[in-house]
Amino acid sequence: MKKLFSLLIALVLAALCLSAVAEPLGEFPIVTEPAELSLWVEQHPSVEDYETNEMTKWYEEKTGVHVNWTQVPSAELGTKFNLSIGGGNYPDIYTCAFTTDQVIQYSQAGIFLPLDDLIDQYAPNLKLVLEQRPDIREAITAPDGHIYCLFTTDPATYLLCRDKLFIMTDWLDQYCAVTGKEAPVTTQEFEDMLLYWRDNDMNGNGNAGDEVGVMGSSGATINAAIRYLLSAYQLMPEDGLLADADGSITFAPATDAYREGLKWINHLYEEGLIAEETFIQDGNQLTSVVSREDKAERTVGAFGGFWQGVAASPASMTNAYDVYEALAPLEGPAGVRQSATTGYLPLTLRGAITSACENPEVAMRWLDYWFSEEGMVMIDYGFEGVNWEWNDTPAIDGTTPSRSFLTSRNEMQNVHWQVNTVPYYRTEKSLFGRTPTDHVPYLYAGAKVYEDYETKTGFPQFAWCDDLDILAENNELRTVINDYVLQTQVQFITGAEDIDDDAVWAGYLDSLAGLQLDRYLETVKLINFGA
Repeated sequence: MKKLFSLLIALVLAALCLSAVAEPLGEFPIVTEPAELSLWVEQHPSVEDYETNEMTKWYEEKTGVHVNWTQVPSAELGTKFNLSIGGGNYPDIYTCAFTTDQVIQYSQAGIFLPLDDLIDQYAPNLKLVLEQRPDIREAITAPDGHIYCLFTTDPATYLLCRDKLFIMTDWLDQYCAVTGKEAPVTTQEFEDMLLYWRDNDMNGNGNAGDEVGVMGSSGATINAAIRYLLSAYQLMPEDGLLADADGSITFAPATDAYREGLKWINHLYEEGLIAEETFIQDGNQLTSVVSREDKAERTVGAFGGFWQGVAASPASMTNAYDVYEALAPLEGPAGVRQSATTGYLPLTLRGAITSACENPEVAMRWLDYWFSEEGMVMIDYGFEGVNWEWNDTPAIDGTTPSRSFLTSRNEMQNVHWQVNTVPYYRTEKSLFGRTPTDHVPYLYAGAKVYEDYETKTGFPQFAWCDDLDILAENNELRTVINDYVLQTQVQFITGAEDIDDDAVWAGYLDSLAGLQLDRYLETVKLINFGA
């Protein structure tokens, strides 16, 4: 049996050696004779037609490979993908995004090919990326030790800590100038600043009672602000889940530290330092308040989000990004300053070569270019002189020269593919190599404020689980439990439920137990760390 297996491997390798891939690797065209590939792609809303796109023509001429495109609108992606898989009508390459359970399912079914050997032999750019980034290799490797799907990644460090607080710069400067104090570091200093804002005519409209410290909405923005405040007491990721090195799971909203944090936030609310509207208004209503042009009408000192544009942007306010600045995490009673992060930059499983592909080595060479620095720039920016140009303005990260866009990325066009058309490796150098004329410098600045306080939640980047029953059970329990936590959180903050009452708190914990919190945490452990 071993001899037969070795023979088969040898035959496969021999076949690959006789492939149409041109040598040396890394040069173009990538084939010795014209070739074709079929590719299944999610239609980008700003791309008119991939078949006739100028980048398609350019890359075909460059590689010698003609692509037959199947273009699927986002709204039809799931349905048409299932039809494609179910009917056995696979393209050579799927470039859409996949979940880990999908990758496991389709690799076990023999639909997705293992890519390890193809990467080693035919993808020098991707191979170098994986050597430089072993964390990415580890994340995209399936439980059986093979890579079946490629990836896209976003190096945007502002995404690492999403629960930031943005405060009005003018109000902060006035507070510091009048009181002689610095920007708040501790919870008490933060409270002192809010009290000053409340009791003084910060907007200069003659009404010393119309200012409020913190405002949010009933959506994600208020949740970000509350998590920011809670993290001075208890590290609060969005899902409330924390993992120790041994894989044991803690649910933050069931801890004593969480309760102490709620007590403080309830105190702020009772002092009139958190706006009542926070719990009843939507995001649009929040934006209308925090993005007022007239300084005399600005009544809110701070709001939550991963950047200013959550509620204030040039579309709603002149110089919006300069009005608010990020405030670093607060130091709580335990002396810790922290902001929850997975520690991972966004990584998406994208790009699989299927068993229908007659020339997988050609497919891998075709994909490999997008992991080169040149390919990254092309997919990120487009054509020089058409989509972007060099200039002498320092880039966001301080390097020169920088690139500035000549065309809008949001308008319908037929020149550029746009990001996520194919798997690719995007670096921070590319992202922050832009001329600082848009919102990106502010995202970058906010990230710098938080980078020293990033605290990992302890989970792997991807949970490789193909047990559909466990995944479904986890999803059901997560929805019910998180809804209950958010509901009671508002009640505790507003005083509808007495957070200081031990019996009330015990009832809250009993309710969580009744909602099967223990079983929920078991499913979380199984999905992320296995049995």
